Formats: sequence, structure tokens, C-alpha cells
Amino acid sequence: MSQSQSVIETPAFTGFSELRWSKRFQPFFLEPDGRVPDRLDGLELAQNDRDSWVVFVARDALAPHRFRAHVEAQTLERHDVDVFYGDDLAFGEPPSRQYRLKPSFDLAQLVAQDYIATPLIVRGSALHKLGGLRIEMGDACLYDLLLRAQKIGLGVERIPQLLMARPGKRQETSLAARRAALQAWIGSRPLEIAEGLTPTSLQLRRSFETFPPVTLVVPTCQAAAGSAQPFVVQLLDSLAATDWPMDKLSVLIGDDSPHGQIFAGERWPFAVTRVPTPRPADQPFNFAAKMNQLWRLATTEHLVLMNDDVKVRSPGWLKALMTFALDRDVGGVGARLVFPDGTLQHAGVVGGLFGTAAHAWFGSPADLPTYQDWALIQREWSSVTGAVFATRRSVMSEVNGFDERLTLEFNDIDLCLRMRLLGYRIVYTPFAELMHREKASRRDTLPAAEEVALFLNRWRDFLDNDPAYHPALSRDQPCPEPLYTAALNAPEPGSFPASAAS
Repeated sequence: MSQSQSVIETPAFTGFSELRWSKRFQPFFLEPDGRVPDRLDGLELAQNDRDSWVVFVARDALAPHRFRAHVEAQTLERHDVDVFYGDDLAFGEPPSRQYRLKPSFDLAQLVAQDYIATPLIVRGSALHKLGGLRIEMGDACLYDLLLRAQKIGLGVERIPQLLMARPGKRQETSLAARRAALQAWIGSRPLEIAEGLTPTSLQLRRSFETFPPVTLVVPTCQAAAGSAQPFVVQLLDSLAATDWPMDKLSVLIGDDSPHGQIFAGERWPFAVTRVPTPRPADQPFNFAAKMNQLWRLATTEHLVLMNDDVKVRSPGWLKALMTFALDRDVGGVGARLVFPDGTLQHAGVVGGLFGTAAHAWFGSPADLPTYQDWALIQREWSSVTGAVFATRRSVMSEVNGFDERLTLEFNDIDLCLRMRLLGYRIVYTPFAELMHREKASRRDTLPAAEEVALFLNRWRDFLDNDPAYHPALSRDQPCPEPLYTAALNAPEPGSFPASAAS
């Protein structure tokens, strides 16, 4: 655990049945394996009342002493939210997996993982509107409820506090039951559910009956950086293996070099258009300005902005990006990027990391376990890198592209955050994995102080409370970990810890 951030003391717990419940809250106990009892006696009592709530917890769950204080404060303040959830602790898990700290509601992550689980606090009128629980969903009953709540637009949000503990290990919702709930949620949409990269995760995939035309937008200066072959040519050669109709794929290259001999001929199965983008020798490179010039020249709605020093590693990378980029509520989709030595370069950007915003797990071995497997699942981040970024021309126009005052650094993060302000989701998918040399073409250049100040003055408050992250996760190291102290005096299964003030 990082020593430069304050740790958070684990609260004391007691049994949920021992809590003094107010009339506004009705506990409903699930079986320890997550299943709903065959009888739902009394559950209908709160269903028509916006001021009454049903609290779903496992029968063997433990509650912190301030559970009611945390829940009552949020339910009284947030009239726009119909479903709340909180963090949980499992005493029987290995130390690295004991605390499950949850981001704000994330549909992509919910499809990949049952990361919300319990406790689940549902407004009575919302439960009534949803038609109650579907007992036939088995241990995915609450998972199904969340999917249905999202589908009809109910407000779902977290309470970023530890609200529940289990004396033993977590009971994972079965994959078969989750698949059934997801299939019902998908309905007739051209989507399918497949296995994820971890034993307990799934992935959402799009079925492409027709393929939209896509333009890859690539800036370059033909820099070879000691290689016999320019990086941009290596990128173009690797693109030929992409599992996408070649007549629906085109590459728009903005080239600072006055000569374009390396693009001569018809060596690639897709269209390549070179746009000269010369600049005086004394003029510094401005990535934001160059990309704004290029994407506005594209004639397709669907774009993938790419650095010239990336290289395709698997054929399905573009399908993985477009699975989400075709959704009208998604502004951009980022890829998983690895360095040539196999270490991780990008799996999402954390707001507030090292005082600004930075890549999580940067430089870590690609097979290093990550917090809650976040690097290996589809999930939303508040921002992702612009090195491989799928988006739409209409969205880029809506936000007026990159801020050209952020010439090299932070312009991609700033772009994502402005998209989020307009209600667009930013999604990361590990199923689009590419190699990235990072700055191999333009070399490493420190951002100007005025650019750092501009970025932080604009976004500091947001970054300090990044909804895709958690206030109780570390921010002074690349690998996120909970700041809670180790769970001491863990109860034996079937027993409760002594009551004490938290």
C-alpha cells in the first residue's frame, strides 16, 4: 500500500438483522448464494411509494454501524436516483480482493462483470415500475433488475462507502444466469455475449450484417527512428490483416514530409490518401492542430484516430472498437496498448493520478493482475488515450475537435472529458489490443507549463472526483489499490463481530 496517502480505517460491523430500521427502509434478505426466496412476502408494501426503499442483502451479510446514516443521506438528497449500491468487503477473500470499491454506474462494466451485486437499495416506486423481481433468473435476479432499470432509464448510482461485508467469500453470480439476463436485455439488437478474458467475465460483441465505412486518421512525419522501414509503413502493412472489408476501410495520412515516395503504388488492399501537412523547421509539432485538420477532411462518419507508431496485433481489433463506437451514446472507444517489450502502455486513464491524469498500470507486465481485473474487461473510463481512439465525425464536430492550445499532452484527455460533459460515454475494450511504441516518431517532449496549468485549471475538480474511479483507491502509484487498512479481527463464518462504534 502506498505510504504517502492516508489509509482509511475499516469500520466495525454488525448483523443487518440487528439494525434499527426506520419506516422508510425495508430489508429483504436473499439466500447466501444470491438467490431470492421462493416467497416474496411483504415486498409489495413499499412498491408504490417514492419515499420508501427496499434494501436487498444476503442473509449472512454484515452492516457497518453507519449504514443508515450513509444511505439516508443519499436517498434524501438524490431525488434523481432510483437504485443505489455501495462498496462491499469479503473477509474470506485474499487480501488483494477483499475490498470491492465500485465506480459510478458503468453499463459496459456491468455487462462484463456483476460488479454491483449487493447491497442494492431500490426505491419502492421504481421496483413497482419494473414489475418486481424475476425469480426465474435465479442468482442473477438482482443483476436482471439492474439491466431492466438501465433499459428504461432509471437513475442508478453508487454510494462510495463500505456498506456491507460478508464473513466468508463472495458468492459470484453464475455465468449461465447472467447470460440469460443479458440475452433478455439485448432483445433483437445485433449484439451477442461471449466469454471474457477472465473466468468470471463476459464480453459484448456486435454482429455485423453490414459494415460501415471507416477512416483511419494518422499523422506522421515518416520518421524511421533508426529503423529501415518508417513506422507508418509498418502500421499500414499490419492493417492488411484486419478483419474488416477492405473496401470499407480507408487511411488518411497527414504527412509533414515534403516527399511521399513511400506511399507510391498500390501495395495495400485499402485506400490510402496522403495529405501534405508541411511546417517550418522552427515550428513545433502541434498534434491537436494537425489532427483537427485531418479529421475534418474525412468523408466517413466513423473514424479511428491513430498514432503512426502503433501496429495491429490481432485481426478483430476494429470490430472490438466498433462494437461500442456505433452506439449513439458513446463518444469514443479506447484500445489496450502494449509496448514492444510486452509491458502495458494503456488500459485506461485515471483522473487525479499523480496530481493530473495518467495511465493506470503504465509499464507493468501485461499479465500482471489488476484491481478487479479492470485492465482485462470492457468498462468505461472518464478518458482514454488518443493513440487509438474510435469516434464519430459528428461527435468531433459537436465538441469542435481538439483544443489546439494543448499541443502535445492532455489534448486527448481534454477531448474525452468534453465529450462526457455532453453525456457521451467513453469506453475501453481490451479486445482491441495493438502494439504502441509511444512517442517513437516525435520523441519525448515535456508539456509547456502553461498547457499543464490550462488543463488543471479546467479539470482539477473533476479529476479529484473521477466517477470512473473511487475516492478510496490510491492515486500516487500506477497500480490502483484500496486505501483501507487490512481487515483485522475478521469474523468466523456464521458469527458476527462484536458491536462497536465505527
